[in-house]
Amino acid sequence: MDLNKISNFIKLKRKELGITQEELAEKLFVTEKAVSRWETGRGTPDISLLIPLSKELNIDVSELLSGEANPKNQNEIEQLIKYNEVTKANKFNLQLKLIVLYVLSILIFLFYLRFEYDPAVELNYFIRLFLTVIASFLIIVGNKIYENNYAEKNDDKKRIKKISQSIVFAYYIILLFNMIIFARYNRIDSYNLIPFKSIIEIFNSGNFYLITINIFGNLLVFMPLEYFMIELFKINKLLINFILSFMFILVIEIFQFVFKVGVLDIDDLIICTFGMMMFYLIYRKIKTYASA
Repeated sequence: MDLNKISNFIKLKRKELGITQEELAEKLFVTEKAVSRWETGRGTPDISLLIPLSKELNIDVSELLSGEANPKNQNEIEQLIKYNEVTKANKFNLQLKLIVLYVLSILIFLFYLRFEYDPAVELNYFIRLFLTVIASFLIIVGNKIYENNYAEKNDDKKRIKKISQSIVFAYYIILLFNMIIFARYNRIDSYNLIPFKSIIEIFNSGNFYLITINIFGNLLVFMPLEYFMIELFKINKLLINFILSFMFILVIEIFQFVFKVGVLDIDDLIICTFGMMMFYLIYRKIKTYASA
């Protein structure tokens, strides 16, 4: 069975009908990328799509499987069995690559947790971020490979995207709570209710690391949460986003003060909420521009 011959035949019949890849994808309820993979030989239609695809291309299944019109001496059952074996082998190789990426991601995140909960080790702020970002990146890359090379139906694409976002969200929440609540060893009993007081003091200190962690760190650390609110939980309205962002940061600040694991600082509330809203406006602008 020549898969390249099949892919060229699909492309040929589609063009003869004068329809685009997008139009064919819509008829079959699959992604445009799936049709592109079929026509370039980077993938094959799922066996469940052979009959619908053949109907849309006005050909027989036997013609599709042979990659030519009116094939001679071709047993359709044998063709189907061989096609199923070939596609299974290709999918197994892809799945093996994905498993390797997922296992690496989990191991890296466990490596981070191993040191995070060791009282004898004080992890640098940037090392924490780096390890979590790498673990998240491997999940995203793995799922992107799956989406681009395996997922065919639109529902499959949405499902794998949601799985990817859910795993990265879990990583992020664990990191967040480790950084702001559980990873503090010195008990702190302090608060600041004067707006911009601590911001001015930090800038006046001239300590670059302190400025980076307390100003830009607070500005950026909750931006991913805003992304998950929009994409994973579908909270798109500005007012609702603002209220939830403000309340979430406020609860964290109060929690830190009550349990003496951090400073209740109104400046942190201002900076973190501002960072989330800034991300919301920029992200929504980008999505609007991309869909235009």
